[in-house]
Amino acid sequence: MTETLHKLRSTVAELEAELAALENVDDQTRAILEQAARDILTVVERGLPGDSAGESTAESTLERLRTATHEFGQTYPTLTGILGRLINGLGQMGI
Repeated sequence: MTETLHKLRSTVAELEAELAALENVDDQTRAILEQAARDILTVVERGLPGDSAGESTAESTLERLRTATHEFGQTYPTLTGILGRLINGLGQMGI
């Protein structure tokens, strides 16, 4: 699981860098993705699964990531790829 956590941290950093580089992302989209990145880091730091409050946060984050992936698919392919890797990483953690 340690490698999975490391990969998730790395992918979150990649998401943050991509968001910083994108100039044409609207404020609402940026806010959603920034919150998802913070939530994923919280999940990673807690080392879920296990506690129900953390699982609720993780599931909510996962749902936001899935929604974002569908919304951004054509417009932001790099961002969509990063989100897909985050979803897969959370899945590997059992979330």
